[in-house]
Amino acid sequence: MPPLIINSAPPIEVPAGASILEACAAHGILLPSACGGRGFCGRCAVGVVSGDLTAPTPTEENKILAEDLAKGLRLACQARIHGAVELRIDPEVMAVRRHTGKLIGKTFLTPDIAHLRIAVDEKPPFAFRAGQYIQFEGTVAPPPAKPVLRAYSMATDPSDPLHIELMVRHVPNGVCSSWIHEKLQPGQPIAFRGPFGTFHLSGTQAPMVGIAGSSGMAPLRAIFHDMLKKGIQRPAKFFFGARTRQDLFLLDEWAEFEKQAPWFEFIPVLSHEPPDSPWTGERGMVTDAVARRLPDLTGQEAYLCGSPGMIDAAMAILTARGMPADHVFYDKFSV
Repeated sequence: MPPLIINSAPPIEVPAGASILEACAAHGILLPSACGGRGFCGRCAVGVVSGDLTAPTPTEENKILAEDLAKGLRLACQARIHGAVELRIDPEVMAVRRHTGKLIGKTFLTPDIAHLRIAVDEKPPFAFRAGQYIQFEGTVAPPPAKPVLRAYSMATDPSDPLHIELMVRHVPNGVCSSWIHEKLQPGQPIAFRGPFGTFHLSGTQAPMVGIAGSSGMAPLRAIFHDMLKKGIQRPAKFFFGARTRQDLFLLDEWAEFEKQAPWFEFIPVLSHEPPDSPWTGERGMVTDAVARRLPDLTGQEAYLCGSPGMIDAAMAILTARGMPADHVFYDKFSV
């Protein structure tokens, strides 16, 4: 069994032919993987100091820049171990643990978004930053089948780490989201890994622009509620995109939040609302509403959560209006 060295620690033995992701998981090192190791998300990238690994796959070449591949960056779910390997892994990732709990609430915010409330067991202790995500273990098949891992952002702030909430969009033919929507019931045990992610509030006082749609509301909800509880009063506008009025949710909550936080404005935007409906709010793509409302974004920051297409469109709008690219923070959904 070849040795695996991580951050100069004593070597551990791993099976030849295992992926780096599998080998690490077998020793309790839980690398981020929003897509559950399918090669879609690119979040399991690790630095390879040296080692005997399989050649980069087309998936890796698509997700990692050529210059970064040349420097030793590899996707842990794709790179398989032949001989001795030495890795560099972020200490925060090394601290990630598996947690258990129980589902105590399940409601449907829209026909395709389930809102889960989970009571987290006290041990091991769970702490996170607003904006981070977990890897949910979907027990879609009985043991000994492995759980299906999917990444879901936490929709709650860190003030009560013994209770977290998730917003899970039903993906057509999605194995895990279908199980959550159709099978998972309050009272059932839950397991997840985390926390993961670098999407969180910066330490500046710059005005903020939030942009999200569908379940992308989750991490921004966590960030804004965390700001309110900590007394952080940065001017903030949250543009939330939906197709029609039936796809909007938590409107009463956001209206109440605006009363408590005079520095905050919630702006829903409907892209496919019938022209003859009584809707008087913003229409069109959510990025178009940002462009209409905010012609000058000099000195501001943006926080985005959504599909790659939405993130890219928003980035173009924001930078064209004076926002530096390094002032745009985002959580991009896997596809």
